[in-house]
Amino acid sequence: MENKIEHFKPDFFVPGAAKSGTTTLHDLLNTHNDISMSKDKEPVYWNNKLFRQFKLFEVSRYANLFEKSRKIKGESTTSYMYYDSFISNIKANFEYSPKFIFVLRNPVDRYISHVNWLKGLGLEKKNVNQVINDDDWANFSEYDDYPKQYYQFGLYNKWITRFIKNFGKQNIKIITFEKLISDRLKTLNSCYEFLGVEKVDNLKFIRSNKSKKIVFPFIYHFLRKSSLGKTKCTKIVKYILPKKIREKIKGLMKYSLQNWIAFESKNNKITFENRKILSNVYLEDVKLLRETFKYDFSEWEDFKL
Repeated sequence: MENKIEHFKPDFFVPGAAKSGTTTLHDLLNTHNDISMSKDKEPVYWNNKLFRQFKLFEVSRYANLFEKSRKIKGESTTSYMYYDSFISNIKANFEYSPKFIFVLRNPVDRYISHVNWLKGLGLEKKNVNQVINDDDWANFSEYDDYPKQYYQFGLYNKWITRFIKNFGKQNIKIITFEKLISDRLKTLNSCYEFLGVEKVDNLKFIRSNKSKKIVFPFIYHFLRKSSLGKTKCTKIVKYILPKKIREKIKGLMKYSLQNWIAFESKNNKITFENRKILSNVYLEDVKLLRETFKYDFSEWEDFKL
């Protein structure tokens, strides 16, 4: 039976796209006096497989991620963009539609960044040129861990059309990573206008994410999966230790992960031929995206008209 508890409902979401500047946007939005972004950037709450079994503890923990004094609240979980369960859970629990801001990046650059990100985490052994040759272009499935479905993540029109159908275009705002970098103030003010808060005259400096290479990736991912309850030992501990102690241990593990030793890594370079392959396979979706939003995305060099 579905849980009937009252979930905390943010006013808006930044549901993607992955590796397109969502962390930068999240941090910038949080600098506005009227906006509280979740303390955890990606709570993965509304598409959690256990969503219908959540109790008051999970609801309270989620609600406590936001500063109650701020006028509006938002969060940024990139997997929301790709999960049908997110859309169905929002529709089932919100009386009125929340708003959605999507940050989109040149899909070719997004693809490359995605590969380099997973290489830095020690989860991808191939370089970007090898990945392109082996990629499964056709299939997509919802994922429990770091995803390697590189191509599918850049089919923006495919995924956003579902949001338009379920929530209406009036509740959807599109910005691009390139404009967020090159014309930050204007881009942020367009988001503030969409959210119904006052525009600003200047912004605090926020450093964009850089690709990192972590040390001791095996230990890092063991702790990460343990903090998520995805290892055998954590499933056993569940029956031994009280919930409060388990939550304290989980907090310590998360702190360790956030402060894990990493250094800036050099990104793999893509060949001209492979860049052309990517631009060709994304071209049709970009054309549809232009028609959907009546915007030419001229900042995307690979798709200039």
